[in-house]
Amino acid sequence: MVFIELLALAAVALGAVLVPATGKDLLEGGVVIGLGVLAAEMANEVERRRRRFSDTPHVNFSSVWTLAGALVLPPALAAVVAVVLYAHLWVRCWRGVPGLYVSRTAFNVSNVIVSTQAAAWAVRELDIVSGALDRGVLGAAGVLAIIALYYVVNSAIAAITIALAGADRTARRLLGRLNENILELATLCLGAATALLLAWHPWLALLMLLPLYALHRSALIRQFEHAATTDSKTSLLNAASWRAIAQAELDRARQHGTTAAILMIDIDHFRKVNNTYGHLAGDDALRALGETLRAMVRSNDLCGRFGGEEFVVVLPGCASADDVLAVANRIRERIASTPVTAQSTGATFSVTVSIGAAYFPATGMSLDELLLAADNALYGAKDAGRNQARVVEAT
Repeated sequence: MVFIELLALAAVALGAVLVPATGKDLLEGGVVIGLGVLAAEMANEVERRRRRFSDTPHVNFSSVWTLAGALVLPPALAAVVAVVLYAHLWVRCWRGVPGLYVSRTAFNVSNVIVSTQAAAWAVRELDIVSGALDRGVLGAAGVLAIIALYYVVNSAIAAITIALAGADRTARRLLGRLNENILELATLCLGAATALLLAWHPWLALLMLLPLYALHRSALIRQFEHAATTDSKTSLLNAASWRAIAQAELDRARQHGTTAAILMIDIDHFRKVNNTYGHLAGDDALRALGETLRAMVRSNDLCGRFGGEEFVVVLPGCASADDVLAVANRIRERIASTPVTAQSTGATFSVTVSIGAAYFPATGMSLDELLLAADNALYGAKDAGRNQARVVEAT
């Protein structure tokens, strides 16, 4: 973190010496800062709520203005834009949010400065902005290259730092969710459009404020939706959401005459994990099992945490006991072979699961009937010695 902060300071100092700002540059910098502050004030309450929900790399939409600054301003002045906007966000939105500290914000703004410096120097060397206005497809390709450069530098610094600072090095933790990355790329595209508007007709940059505010609100709604439907420990569907979606899937199967299967999965001797490694290690086991389930099933399968150490999966299209059993055994074997690391102690252990399965319509017509049948099969797997998969045969 200190290295990135020093690198940012060195880059700004070098830029100030090699590319001094003119009066016109200062005026344009003031416009970018003014627009950025105005946009942040419009979305002040929304950003505060979004920040409280974020547990992965957070997209705060300031990239619209920092990238615009990198495209139209000298490198050092682009860094000033980032510092002012992040200072404003700290004072107005982030101060007082648990887990957010001045040191962390200072690192984040240093990361943004390094990213803007890389983008600003590339813009200056390749004459990107005027090229985009004058050279058609080649100019557009240049703008896309700058967006990619900014994104890669910023994401790489964040990911490397998170990896060095903690034991959780999953892709989701290092890079954030796919939705967050798409959101960041969307803000960078808006930033490029803002820069082109500033270079062509500065007053038109005001048109970015309302779409940006709407984007803020839609991102908050998505976070609310995610919090309401997702189990916090495993990032799978929670029980209520899984049941509602599973019921809709069965209704669809009934309407179209197709099939579906239910898996009920229970961790073997979960209490022993908690007693041996601690309850935090139990949470790590739940999280690891959730990640394994997501990796093993298809995109249209529905995984949920049913409660405690029980998980459920809907498998649309599984038509026979053999098909269901094959899927269940693949999942069971992958879980047994996947090591779990206790974040609190660093200890490594493994868990096994027992799985009960039932399938529609042969072993049940309603969701409750299928769950009961799968639960009975699960108890049969446990009675057989655990680390087993059993499926209810059609009668």
